Amino acid sequence: MPKGTLAEGGRGSEQHRRVSSVWKSYLYQLQQEAPKPAAVLCTDRPPDSPPYYGLEYHGTISRHHCEALLTENGTYIVRHSERAEGFYTLSMRFNDVIKHFRLYYDGKHYVGEKRFDTVHDLVADGLVTLYMESQAGEYLKKMSATSYLNSPHYTLTKSLRRHIRTNRYAVVDTENQQPISRKDTTIFSKPEDQDKDNSSTQDITTQRPHRFNVHTFTGLHWCGLCGHFLWGFVSQGVKCQDCNFKAHKQCSSRVPNDCCPDLKDLQSIFGADLTTSLRGSTESVPSVVTECVSEVEARGLTMEGIYRVPGSQDQIEALRLAFERDGNRVNLTEKAVPDINVVAGVLKLYLRLLPIPLITSQCFLRLQAVCKLSTREAKVSGIREALQTLPVAHLSTLKVIIMHLARVCDHSAVNKMTATSLSTVFAPTLVQSAALGENIQPADLLAMANSAQEPRVVEVLVVYHRDVFL
Repeated sequence: MPKGTLAEGGRGSEQHRRVSSVWKSYLYQLQQEAPKPAAVLCTDRPPDSPPYYGLEYHGTISRHHCEALLTENGTYIVRHSERAEGFYTLSMRFNDVIKHFRLYYDGKHYVGEKRFDTVHDLVADGLVTLYMESQAGEYLKKMSATSYLNSPHYTLTKSLRRHIRTNRYAVVDTENQQPISRKDTTIFSKPEDQDKDNSSTQDITTQRPHRFNVHTFTGLHWCGLCGHFLWGFVSQGVKCQDCNFKAHKQCSSRVPNDCCPDLKDLQSIFGADLTTSLRGSTESVPSVVTECVSEVEARGLTMEGIYRVPGSQDQIEALRLAFERDGNRVNLTEKAVPDINVVAGVLKLYLRLLPIPLITSQCFLRLQAVCKLSTREAKVSGIREALQTLPVAHLSTLKVIIMHLARVCDHSAVNKMTATSLSTVFAPTLVQSAALGENIQPADLLAMANSAQEPRVVEVLVVYHRDVFL
């Protein structure tokens, strides 16, 4: 993005007050809890073993024999069907019950619509589906009832599409006072366009139908309509060929004609799972984090109220679009973005939009217990143990954030942002305990609410950052 000056924008958009709740982690947590597949191996390979089955094949055995072999939930075998010559049966134990499925192979293994490279993958996916249905059957039936106007896709892309389509500019060349060409920079809306946030759906939808195809997603992804996790390991949902809209198959039938192919060219940085977005990258921390942190430290450490004082929502949205389109090529210098609070706001927005919060539920509950310990040594040891439960990408990024907050805190005499102030501001973006509520006990929720544990957890990380991260 060439150097320029962001035109002053209005304060407004409800989007940034709603984004923290667009993603729902309950189904992701259920997938993590589902039984894991474990083949019961046959050491004496039967002579009739098909070449596409391994040691999980036990030949012709009875159902009674299956019960003796499958003693733990998640265990499975493949056997020759007693009742149908030439056919094979997958037998597996789930919820202390032995289940039997007719198993097919045509180059891929399958029992239904989904196709798998290995029987192990098929069983893993099946156990997740069975667990979902047993734990959240009614929940699954209701999840696609979300209104499109309240959906993550609509909430997070309506202003982006308006910026993309507008022919007016809010970035100007400071030397010539001329608009910078469309091909050279991101297009930003003028302040008066902010009023269009309240316009009808007809004003901002394209009326173009989506072209959905069943898709196997690599990594973790969430439904653009209901906001729930796309569970399973293959064919988890559908994806639009033209705009990359992702959804559960059952949700896609409720998505209106609102395909915007321009969105396909964006990088989906904001709102993407952290681990998934870094897969295949040479970066250990997203560039949007390192770039924003670097710029705030270059010119915002002595700014009073840094991270507490909000930047213009118009400018934050414009800068977000620049990151989505240009990645680490975005210019954050003072000439391009005069208000450092806009840069700070973009960093907070990125963290708030992570489907799995930077501090995961498992890590948070352990850190919550650490806060109650009395000695420094016990706290440091407890923090280190808790952080080891984080995915690698989360730990690397959290280290950058906490070390950055510590440097901001070092200037608290000038910027008025103490460890307590910073933890109060960042706790909702780093923890998002509202996402934990469906998977922890009511008593734990009450304790969290009464004791304001989220800020305390963040503050203890800032206070002990040298012992933990250095």
